[in-house]
Amino acid sequence: MWIKRLFYFLFATLLWVSCGVNKRKSPNSTGRGSEILVVCSKQDWNGQVGDTIRGALTQNMAGLPEAEPEYTLINIIPKDFSRFLQSHRNVLVIDIKDRYKKNKVETLRNVWSHPQRVVKIKAGSDTAFFNLFAKHSEAIKELFNQSERARYSAHNAVSRNLPAEKLLKDEFGIKMVISNDFYQAKKMNDFVWLRSETNANSLGLLIYAYPYKDTAQMSPAAILATRDRYTRLYVPGPLEGSYMTLERDVYPPVSRKILFKNMFAVETRGLWKTFGDFMGGPFVSFAIVDAPRQRIIVFDGYVYYPNKSKRNYIRQLESIIWGAEFGEPGKK
Repeated sequence: MWIKRLFYFLFATLLWVSCGVNKRKSPNSTGRGSEILVVCSKQDWNGQVGDTIRGALTQNMAGLPEAEPEYTLINIIPKDFSRFLQSHRNVLVIDIKDRYKKNKVETLRNVWSHPQRVVKIKAGSDTAFFNLFAKHSEAIKELFNQSERARYSAHNAVSRNLPAEKLLKDEFGIKMVISNDFYQAKKMNDFVWLRSETNANSLGLLIYAYPYKDTAQMSPAAILATRDRYTRLYVPGPLEGSYMTLERDVYPPVSRKILFKNMFAVETRGLWKTFGDFMGGPFVSFAIVDAPRQRIIVFDGYVYYPNKSKRNYIRQLESIIWGAEFGEPGKK
């Protein structure tokens, strides 16, 4: 049943995406990562309309050690929505007027800048808005999620680590855009570890594959047990005998079934820690049934950035993972 609902959701989203594309030359979009400009009156913003929008778009992102909203919202009243502000990458326009006889959601791309995602909601009353938003809020959020992944994908493609990309193509039969910020930290038969290190933080991407035997392997418990096995073997900590493992007590991992490029997958978000040391942070994992190759392939991204915001780094890793392309069936 969940697959039917998900297919309906994706189909509806696809229809929305096609509502409008501005092909004119436009300026580059502006705005910080995970930020949405909400254009509506102060009365709406400070009332139940604003509460409804915030309730849907500023929920805490799952799997982070400190509470961070999925999106930062900035309210602009319509008369102040100037040409300068119109270049923002993510724009949500709320227009509630009793003269509107038909309530509708419009989704547009590249209206005032490029790349840009604009969602317009027109409703004849507050009640009509609440009904419309309740029906479509998840799809609206997914459109902004796609916009954010596209933002980071463009950044990743500016300077690419072509040897790492070739390694992934040769070893796993997948095409991924890997920025030069990442380097190969370890390679085993069925496992690759890519890292990006600065003085302040550390990002990692673990990719591993193993034979698919039965559906029991896709239970959350089995997926996490496999992750622990790989990280204990191949992801050591800074001290002798230390290694990456899961944090299960403070914040138990959260899993959900999804479709990844039309393949059954389980997405997991949670916290990792270092056995024998004090390092830790969030991770996001996608375990995917690659049926043509009779295997499970896992993309696992993690962040280490003590006492700082990690939301946008998780989004950066997600953009790399969601950019993965699988070759033809029957080929590695």
